[in-house]
Amino acid sequence: MTTIQETFGRDLVLAYANTYPNMTDALMEIIDNPLDYRHGRRLTIEIRVERPSNSRGRISVLDYGGEGMDSDGLSDWIQWGTGHQHASTDIGQYHVGGKLAAVYLAESLEIVCRRSNSQQVYRFKDPHWGSRRSPLTTEAEPLDPADFARSYPRLAQLPASVGFTLVTLDGLKRRRYEQRILYNRLANTYRNLISSEACHITLDGEDVRPLQIPESQTYNGQAVEIQRERLAPGCFVRGRIWVLERERTTSGRGLDIRPGLRTLYNGRLITDGETFGHNLAGRATLQRLIGEVHLLEGFKPTVDKKNWLRDEGNWDALEAFLHQKMQPLVSYLNQIGESRTTSRE
Repeated sequence: MTTIQETFGRDLVLAYANTYPNMTDALMEIIDNPLDYRHGRRLTIEIRVERPSNSRGRISVLDYGGEGMDSDGLSDWIQWGTGHQHASTDIGQYHVGGKLAAVYLAESLEIVCRRSNSQQVYRFKDPHWGSRRSPLTTEAEPLDPADFARSYPRLAQLPASVGFTLVTLDGLKRRRYEQRILYNRLANTYRNLISSEACHITLDGEDVRPLQIPESQTYNGQAVEIQRERLAPGCFVRGRIWVLERERTTSGRGLDIRPGLRTLYNGRLITDGETFGHNLAGRATLQRLIGEVHLLEGFKPTVDKKNWLRDEGNWDALEAFLHQKMQPLVSYLNQIGESRTTSRE
């Protein structure tokens, strides 16, 4: 009898990494990683991108205040498509994104980490993470306290009980990068998490301020509140729908506010401009309808976190529910549009 065994080649990893559309999307995969391990704690994420003209540059992403990682965490992180069981509400679900993004972005990868309430610091490094074709076998290196303090003075300043993870990418590949686009995408994607003080993000030392989606004070009495609603067994949503004061919105690349509902998963933006069956292009007043809906349980984002797995029964229930919830505000804005047209005529 012939044994048939499934194998996994790293050439597939190198090819799949090129599916990222740009540097910003890839970098946000690395930023996403620690958000699932806050466990109610306020997380700080410091991002630095160095692109000097005489070298290939460096990206560092430091998170602290969350759970951090130890040697077991590093061993789990390096697994492709497998590892510890994620909670149903975790942003990351597939054990792929962060390490695949590192392949796309750079040649060399280093991770220095410590689990919260632990004293031991570990380091993992692969100088050829972005091009290596053979599977990696290595060990997490425990760092001597003196070596740690000498080599990583910024990390050594953190309180001993604080967990952290520092991801450093060296030898950046030739990818287009614009700091302001990244800043605006961070302000947009993590708006809810920053606003609620679940996390604090800096880019090259500058605090990332959450995208402002101002509410019209004229029509604030028409806002639709969605408390935690059960749509089906194990399927819950909550959110709010309101009238946008478009004249007070901030413009810029990566800051386009589309009419419709923004859908979020664990506080992270997944999609925007969702109409759920309404024709929001019908009247100018409908361009002011905006909302944010948190899909709490019973839904999963796609691997790239840009869409949802919509071919399940829960999505049908969500569409029907939100179509109904949007209807009063859609009707109200339609009436405003009709009255303005009549007055003008």
